[in-house]
Amino acid sequence: MARQTGFAALTGAMFAATMLIMVGVFEVIAGITAIFRNQFFVTVRNYTFNLDTTAWGWIHLALGALLVITGVALMSGRTWAAVTGLVLAALSAINNFFFLPYYPLWAIVVIAVDVFVIWSLATMLGATSAARDGEMSPAATGRTQSGRSDVKTPRPAGAEQSTRQEPPVTRG
Repeated sequence: MARQTGFAALTGAMFAATMLIMVGVFEVIAGITAIFRNQFFVTVRNYTFNLDTTAWGWIHLALGALLVITGVALMSGRTWAAVTGLVLAALSAINNFFFLPYYPLWAIVVIAVDVFVIWSLATMLGATSAARDGEMSPAATGRTQSGRSDVKTPRPAGAEQSTRQEPPVTRG
Protein backbone atom coordinates (compact mmCIF):
# COMPACT_ATOMS: atom_id res chain seq x y z
CA MET A 1 0.00 0.00 0.00
CA ALA A 2 2.82 2.40 0.84
CA ARG A 3 4.47 1.88 -2.52
CA GLN A 4 1.15 2.54 -4.26
CA THR A 5 0.78 5.80 -2.32
CA GLY A 6 4.20 6.96 -3.54
CA PHE A 7 3.29 6.03 -7.11
CA ALA A 8 -0.03 7.85 -6.80
CA ALA A 9 1.72 10.94 -5.50
CA LEU A 10 4.20 10.90 -8.38
CA THR A 11 1.44 10.30 -10.92
CA GLY A 12 -0.64 13.04 -9.31
CA ALA A 13 2.27 15.47 -9.53
CA MET A 14 2.76 14.81 -13.24
CA PHE A 15 -0.98 15.11 -13.86
CA ALA A 16 -1.15 18.34 -11.89
CA ALA A 17 1.91 19.78 -13.64
CA THR A 18 0.50 18.97 -17.07
CA MET A 19 -2.90 20.39 -16.19
CA LEU A 20 -1.37 23.53 -14.65
CA ILE A 21 0.49 24.18 -17.89
CA MET A 22 -2.66 23.54 -19.90
CA VAL A 23 -4.80 25.85 -17.71
CA GLY A 24 -2.05 28.46 -17.89
CA VAL A 25 -2.13 28.34 -21.68
CA PHE A 26 -5.93 28.63 -21.59
CA GLU A 27 -5.64 31.67 -19.32
CA VAL A 28 -3.00 33.28 -21.58
CA ILE A 29 -5.21 32.75 -24.64
CA ALA A 30 -8.22 34.28 -22.86
CA GLY A 31 -6.04 37.16 -21.66
CA ILE A 32 -4.60 37.95 -25.07
CA THR A 33 -8.08 37.78 -26.59
CA ALA A 34 -9.49 40.14 -23.98
CA ILE A 35 -6.60 42.59 -24.37
CA PHE A 36 -6.53 42.79 -28.15
CA ARG A 37 -10.16 42.04 -29.05
CA ASN A 38 -12.13 43.14 -26.03
CA GLN A 39 -15.34 43.26 -28.10
CA PHE A 40 -15.10 39.45 -28.42
CA PHE A 41 -16.51 39.04 -24.92
CA VAL A 42 -20.07 40.04 -24.24
CA THR A 43 -20.29 42.62 -21.50
CA VAL A 44 -23.14 42.09 -19.08
CA ARG A 45 -25.11 44.98 -17.62
CA ASN A 46 -25.64 45.27 -13.89
CA TYR A 47 -22.98 42.67 -13.05
CA THR A 48 -21.68 43.20 -9.53
CA PHE A 49 -18.04 42.68 -10.53
CA ASN A 50 -18.20 44.79 -13.66
CA LEU A 51 -14.62 45.17 -14.83
CA ASP A 52 -13.37 46.25 -18.21
CA THR A 53 -12.62 43.20 -20.37
CA THR A 54 -9.14 44.56 -21.05
CA ALA A 55 -8.48 44.57 -17.29
CA TRP A 56 -9.77 40.98 -17.09
CA GLY A 57 -7.40 40.21 -19.95
CA TRP A 58 -4.37 41.43 -18.01
CA ILE A 59 -5.47 39.44 -14.96
CA HIS A 60 -5.86 36.28 -17.08
CA LEU A 61 -2.52 36.87 -18.82
CA ALA A 62 -0.58 37.34 -15.58
CA LEU A 63 -2.27 34.39 -13.87
CA GLY A 64 -1.74 32.19 -16.94
CA ALA A 65 1.97 33.00 -17.06
CA LEU A 66 2.32 32.15 -13.35
CA LEU A 67 0.43 28.88 -13.87
CA VAL A 68 2.71 27.85 -16.75
CA ILE A 69 5.86 28.68 -14.78
CA THR A 70 4.57 26.78 -11.75
CA GLY A 71 3.58 23.78 -13.89
CA VAL A 72 7.04 23.59 -15.42
CA ALA A 73 8.62 23.91 -11.97
CA LEU A 74 6.37 21.16 -10.62
CA MET A 75 7.29 18.93 -13.54
CA SER A 76 10.98 19.46 -12.77
CA GLY A 77 10.44 18.41 -9.15
CA ARG A 78 10.57 21.74 -7.29
CA THR A 79 9.05 21.35 -3.84
CA TRP A 80 7.66 24.90 -3.63
CA ALA A 81 5.70 24.39 -6.85
CA ALA A 82 3.13 22.04 -5.31
CA VAL A 83 1.88 24.54 -2.74
CA THR A 84 2.18 27.42 -5.20
CA GLY A 85 0.26 25.43 -7.82
CA LEU A 86 -2.49 24.67 -5.31
CA VAL A 87 -2.87 28.36 -4.45
CA LEU A 88 -2.72 29.48 -8.10
CA ALA A 89 -5.28 26.86 -9.18
CA ALA A 90 -7.63 28.12 -6.47
CA LEU A 91 -7.07 31.72 -7.63
CA SER A 92 -7.68 30.65 -11.22
CA ALA A 93 -10.98 29.00 -10.25
CA ILE A 94 -12.06 32.13 -8.37
CA ASN A 95 -10.96 34.34 -11.28
CA ASN A 96 -12.97 32.27 -13.75
CA PHE A 97 -15.98 32.27 -11.44
CA PHE A 98 -16.01 36.07 -11.70
CA PHE A 99 -15.46 35.75 -15.46
CA LEU A 100 -18.55 33.48 -15.91
CA PRO A 101 -20.87 36.18 -17.35
CA TYR A 102 -18.33 37.13 -20.02
CA TYR A 103 -17.61 33.66 -21.42
CA PRO A 104 -19.55 30.98 -19.50
CA LEU A 105 -18.53 27.73 -21.20
CA TRP A 106 -14.83 28.57 -21.22
CA ALA A 107 -14.94 29.60 -17.56
CA ILE A 108 -16.75 26.42 -16.51
CA VAL A 109 -14.22 24.20 -18.31
CA VAL A 110 -11.29 26.02 -16.70
CA ILE A 111 -12.94 25.85 -13.26
CA ALA A 112 -13.44 22.08 -13.68
CA VAL A 113 -9.78 21.59 -14.65
CA ASP A 114 -8.72 23.78 -11.71
CA VAL A 115 -10.71 21.56 -9.34
CA PHE A 116 -8.90 18.46 -10.70
CA VAL A 117 -5.55 20.20 -10.23
CA ILE A 118 -6.44 21.18 -6.65
CA TRP A 119 -7.52 17.61 -5.88
CA SER A 120 -4.40 16.13 -7.46
CA LEU A 121 -2.01 18.49 -5.66
CA ALA A 122 -3.80 18.06 -2.34
CA THR A 123 -3.57 14.27 -2.71
CA MET A 124 0.11 14.51 -3.62
CA LEU A 125 0.88 16.85 -0.71
CA GLY A 126 -1.02 14.56 1.65
CA ALA A 127 0.94 11.52 0.50
CA THR A 128 4.30 13.26 0.79
CA SER A 129 3.50 14.68 4.23
CA ALA A 130 2.40 11.21 5.35
CA ALA A 131 5.73 9.82 4.17
CA ARG A 132 7.59 12.60 5.94
CA ASP A 133 5.62 12.07 9.17
CA GLY A 134 6.52 8.38 9.20
CA GLU A 135 3.23 6.85 8.13
CA MET A 136 4.99 5.03 5.29
CA SER A 137 7.43 2.32 6.22
CA PRO A 138 11.11 3.10 5.73
CA ALA A 139 11.35 0.22 3.28
CA ALA A 140 8.67 1.81 1.09
CA THR A 141 10.48 5.13 0.96
CA GLY A 142 13.92 3.54 0.45
CA ARG A 143 15.30 5.10 3.60
CA THR A 144 16.40 3.78 6.97
CA GLN A 145 14.69 4.78 10.20
CA SER A 146 17.34 7.47 10.62
CA GLY A 147 16.23 8.97 7.30
CA ARG A 148 19.38 8.13 5.37
CA SER A 149 19.13 6.26 2.09
CA ASP A 150 22.82 5.37 1.84
CA VAL A 151 22.86 3.08 4.90
CA LYS A 152 21.05 -0.24 4.83
CA THR A 153 18.95 -1.24 7.80
CA PRO A 154 20.28 -4.43 9.41
CA ARG A 155 17.81 -7.31 9.28
CA PRO A 156 17.25 -9.78 12.10
CA ALA A 157 19.03 -13.10 11.66
CA GLY A 158 15.86 -15.09 11.02
CA ALA A 159 14.44 -12.57 8.52
CA GLU A 160 17.06 -12.96 5.82
CA GLN A 161 16.00 -14.80 2.74
CA SER A 162 18.52 -16.88 0.93
CA THR A 163 18.85 -16.28 -2.78
CA ARG A 164 20.96 -19.42 -3.19
CA GLN A 165 19.26 -22.55 -4.33
CA GLU A 166 20.54 -25.91 -3.23
CA PRO A 167 21.13 -28.39 -6.02
CA PRO A 168 18.54 -31.16 -6.10
CA VAL A 169 19.56 -34.35 -4.37
CA THR A 170 19.41 -37.41 -6.61
CA ARG A 171 19.24 -40.85 -5.17
CA GLY A 172 20.68 -43.63 -7.11
